[in-house]
Amino acid sequence: MKKRNQAGDSSLQEKLVEKYFDGLNLDEQKAADHGVAFEKDKVYSRIIAAIDEPAIQRRTSKKWMVAASIIAIASLSALIYQFNNNIINYLDPVKNKQLTAANGQVVNYTLADGTKVWLNGGSKLTYPDKFRGNLREITLEGEAFLEVAHDAKKSFIVHTGAIRTQVLGTSFNVKAYPEDAFVKVDVVTGKVGVIPAAIPAKAAQTVFLTPAEEVFINKKDNTALKTTGVDVAVLTDWKDGGLVFKNMALQEVLNALQHRYNIKIKADDNLAKCNISANFTNVSLQNIMVIISKLVKGKVVQEGQVYHFRGKGC
Repeated sequence: MKKRNQAGDSSLQEKLVEKYFDGLNLDEQKAADHGVAFEKDKVYSRIIAAIDEPAIQRRTSKKWMVAASIIAIASLSALIYQFNNNIINYLDPVKNKQLTAANGQVVNYTLADGTKVWLNGGSKLTYPDKFRGNLREITLEGEAFLEVAHDAKKSFIVHTGAIRTQVLGTSFNVKAYPEDAFVKVDVVTGKVGVIPAAIPAKAAQTVFLTPAEEVFINKKDNTALKTTGVDVAVLTDWKDGGLVFKNMALQEVLNALQHRYNIKIKADDNLAKCNISANFTNVSLQNIMVIISKLVKGKVVQEGQVYHFRGKGC
């Protein structure tokens, strides 16, 4: 048997493998991971080994070698198909990115699938540079309004801690600041499914929302309270520069002001039951402080960089 030209064979092998990968059209195939770990080096090695495997009484012509190589590669197609998503990720990795909005800012961004995101001050969004597979997943810390591009084959999921909000294509507002004791989801259009964190000995129940509906999830005990007839226009006005509150708890109002003006505000415990209804759009911060102090039947004192509300309560 003649000795093979190793350099020439190696070049041919690489071309065959590259041609095979190009022909897989992996982006159009369904994932079939089956829970088995993908080892890219072993898969590649097996392809090369199959090409190099000696055959009894074979011809050594280049034409025969090409045909045998193609057959050997094809014999591994089932293995490649099983790990197609892993192969794609190896050849073209998905990179996670972060979008942040500093206090006092509202940031607008369009994701790879066409979904539009408005990020409120003091918020952070983690998202992939491309969506792959049958899910579109992002992680939110803070508040965001989303207009999700419709894709019936790929659900869109917003992760806020252990709580998930899942849609196909709709517009809704998610509020999940770390300092808040709750997560709120309000729907403007379409249908949304919100899945609270599982409670020990009890499976999490999905809360479905349609336009003008809200779910309020208590982070402490994961209980969910659904409300209908919500004025979502008021709740989402922040993305257009508005600052409107309608029967909102004082602390939630103060948190919103902190993110809008990048300041620190606190209030006496006895003011916790006060609710605020006011339109502070285009109102100066000093006037906002005065108005709130009157609404809580008290006063506001500035202590260095901190505003402190004191009063007998509502």
